[in-house]
Amino acid sequence: MFSQNEHNDFCGYQHEIEKIKARNPGYEKWQNQMFQNAMYGYLSALDNSKRRIVADTISYEIKVVYHILHNNNDQNISETYIVQQMEALNQAFRKTTKDTQRIREIFKKTAADTKIQFVLATTDPDGNPTNGITRTATTKTTFAINTFGAYSTDMKYSNRGGKTAWDPTKYLNIWICNMRFPNQVSMTLGFATPPTGSPNWVGLGATKDTTDLETGIVAHFSTVGYNHPDAIGKNVEGLTMIHEAGHYLGLRHTWGDFPSSGCSVDDGIFDTPNARDRNFTCNRNANSCTDAIDDKPDMIENYMDYALDGCAGMFTNQQAYMMRFILNNLRIGIPSRKITLDTINDNFEAVIYPNPLANGKKLQIDLKYTTNENFNIKIIDYCGKEIMNQKVMANQTHIVNTDALASAAYFLIISNEKTGKINAKKTIIIQ
Repeated sequence: MFSQNEHNDFCGYQHEIEKIKARNPGYEKWQNQMFQNAMYGYLSALDNSKRRIVADTISYEIKVVYHILHNNNDQNISETYIVQQMEALNQAFRKTTKDTQRIREIFKKTAADTKIQFVLATTDPDGNPTNGITRTATTKTTFAINTFGAYSTDMKYSNRGGKTAWDPTKYLNIWICNMRFPNQVSMTLGFATPPTGSPNWVGLGATKDTTDLETGIVAHFSTVGYNHPDAIGKNVEGLTMIHEAGHYLGLRHTWGDFPSSGCSVDDGIFDTPNARDRNFTCNRNANSCTDAIDDKPDMIENYMDYALDGCAGMFTNQQAYMMRFILNNLRIGIPSRKITLDTINDNFEAVIYPNPLANGKKLQIDLKYTTNENFNIKIIDYCGKEIMNQKVMANQTHIVNTDALASAAYFLIISNEKTGKINAKKTIIIQ
């Protein structure tokens, strides 16, 4: 991150944004509106405690494949570094890292478990077993193209000395390669493709980073895992990848993406304090923008600032919501979704049929219990949105009309009206 006593813009995210804007001048307006929609959705969810509780039970699991491109043995990093990097990612995104100790008291309530985790792929696109790592010898000595940090995307193409992506709608592709140019002045340690899909993108690559083979993350080989001997500057904590994963899932830099942009440009996230520029050091007194209401210092602890090693230890609640918003709206096929709920059985039985059922057909539910108590039946979609909620009595047969439900998988949750305890949860499939 440091070279010749100068600060480098080590993240290539802004360069990727500028490439998108060159192809589609309306992209920034669309992106701003997307952030606004997500943040208003967050505030709306706060006003609906039942929906918030339901949404928070859902976690997201992202399959990852690492493409290691090597011109020498140092670049062909061992699997140990990959395992360490996965650990760093999951501890950061699930708020289990010891680095949360770095969070100042003023920001502790803002720090979030994003409920997003990463797993190495176990099958390749052809269904064959894999450890989630590919290795490709390349004649390319570096994928940087000059001493000032510029780079090509050749690492993403097998016919250019790289490795062609696995299906980007099912895997997060991460390319590990050499991004350092000889006698560098500055360098890019990593970059990620931001989510796109603006409605005026038609004919210009509307699905640029959801189905395009360039979508994913690129990282310099020595930033992966912990304490690589060739690490540049302080980049030994695996935080570069965490930073880039935030971009891949839609987050901007905390200062709003434009170096020295001033306090008028923001990141679109309400609970990250406004900042004038990048923070490269752990200066806990930094307060580069004075907000009229609820002024707070710069959030140097945030993974989306530049301080990182020795400083970073958190995503915020609204950053977490934004990333889940992206997974639910723009990267729909990437994650698998899991729901975790407390359940009790106490002589309770629920028989649900047919399942799967054809669209428009009626779902029959038979509830059996020791007494004729009332129960609530909820149907929730995979985004956590409550589709239906009705009260029923035990020891009766109930018919649910599914005419209004699209063909998809849903969660059906049955809970005791009196105690609120969940007695059963099932997945129903509407074909």
